[in-house]
Amino acid sequence: QYDSIHLILLGRTLNGFGSARSINRRFIADTFSKRNRTAASAAFVTAGALGMACGPALAALLSQLTYPLESVLWSVETAPGWIMMCMWAPFIIALVVLFEEPDRTHIFGVKKPTLELTVKNGEDKFLLADLKSSEELELNREPPLWRNVPVMITLLVYFVLKLVLEALMSSSPMLTRFYFGWDAQSTGFFLAFLGLLMFPANMIVARLSHRFEDREIIYYALVAILCSILGIISYIPAKYSVVQYMCFGICIFISTNALEGPNMSLLSKSIPRSWAKGIFNTGFLATEAGTAARSVGDVWITLASHVAGDPGLLNAIFAPMLALVAVSLILVRRNYDRMVEEDEDDDKS
Repeated sequence: QYDSIHLILLGRTLNGFGSARSINRRFIADTFSKRNRTAASAAFVTAGALGMACGPALAALLSQLTYPLESVLWSVETAPGWIMMCMWAPFIIALVVLFEEPDRTHIFGVKKPTLELTVKNGEDKFLLADLKSSEELELNREPPLWRNVPVMITLLVYFVLKLVLEALMSSSPMLTRFYFGWDAQSTGFFLAFLGLLMFPANMIVARLSHRFEDREIIYYALVAILCSILGIISYIPAKYSVVQYMCFGICIFISTNALEGPNMSLLSKSIPRSWAKGIFNTGFLATEAGTAARSVGDVWITLASHVAGDPGLLNAIFAPMLALVAVSLILVRRNYDRMVEEDEDDDKS
């Protein structure tokens, strides 16, 4: 009715304010033991993949409904919003009623009073407690975060995997329409199918996390992403097939999502405890890296479509991704022995 791009951007902004990804990751890092943290991260990725699977499938189903031409409240544009509202309302009620804050005293400790009441010569005097807490002294002794090798490499890997995933998901409608003539419904069902594949994939990751180190899973997941991108690139455009795109697209989706769990787990294990308590914690850093990657991915797709056009769009998108993954793989390999967790006691769950 209003035909306003500003309202669309406002709605998208409000939608973004509802994201709790950083808080969820913070809870995983604070409440799960190091032994179970990779499995918990994989479960979190699986839950996100379920949403990614349901979204396109629901959009494909809604596009098949018949809407009244004169209706403003119920249309193909507003129907997803109404459905999201109906899903979020009971969730908010359940959150308020059932959610309990977990015990995190093993992270933050017990607050100590800053003032002590003493009696001297019959007079009450307040003595100021130590101004420098042990945590502050520990923070001053630690090197800057950007010199922490495992933290910086895991953040880089997270940025690259989200960039590759965004390139695959956002470019899929354009590429499938150009190469195979798919409509929005066909693309939606394909993306939904991708999301459903995450359940068996992350179940395997959760099991492997008890037998292999995080850095091992990260390394081989990057190898899988590299091989998948090599497979999806078009070498002979006239012979590019649905089978090639679907097979290697599935491999990219599974390997990037499978990489996220162990990568986030290693980040939470290697970040200094003093940083884990503050604003720049695991959840915040990962969420900002993922947001930046999605933004860069969308901008890159836009630039590639203007420069290469539809015929060269696929290679223009994925060839740079291939280089980024190769660089990430080299960095992981060269710093493999340094990608270890902080040597701290952590038996809490």
